[in-house]
Amino acid sequence: MELVYLWVEEYKNIHKQGFNLSSRYLCEYDDAKNELTIKKNEDYVHIFPDNINVTAIVGKNGSGKSSIFELLFAKYN
Repeated sequence: MELVYLWVEEYKNIHKQGFNLSSRYLCEYDDAKNELTIKKNEDYVHIFPDNINVTAIVGKNGSGKSSIFELLFAKYN
């Protein structure tokens, strides 16, 4: 199982924000329609074996990196 997209309605300093967690797919959420569109990324190039997926969450201090992890662990732990 792979988490490819995360939509955060409101959690701490994150409000109505989507996070694409896989470069294999292009994801877009339309909040007005409550609709998620997922398409294969035709430009995707993998350098690792098929069973390995590397994703990084980067940003400045206070941008919400820790909040994303807290939310994931709270929901799925």
